[in-house]
Amino acid sequence: MKTTLRRPPATESQILKNRYEEAVRIKDAWDYRLRWAQTDHAEATKYGGDTDATARNIRAVEIHVTDAAGELQIARTAWMTATTTERRTA
Repeated sequence: MKTTLRRPPATESQILKNRYEEAVRIKDAWDYRLRWAQTDHAEATKYGGDTDATARNIRAVEIHVTDAAGELQIARTAWMTATTTERRTA
């Protein structure tokens, strides 16, 4: 007879920690895209290219970076609040 391990139910803080970790990965991805866009713009400036298009791309990516930073802050605050609440009730 094989016994199976059952996972305990996920707590609110565990769920919010996963949300925070996902927000970190998303923010890192947008930061990478921003560095790539800036490099692309620098090369277009140096070697001749459509600098207007690359500048528009940078501005668009910066909006996503700012949005991801906001989501990261919200996720971190929610996770910390849930962790503090769980510790108080324990």
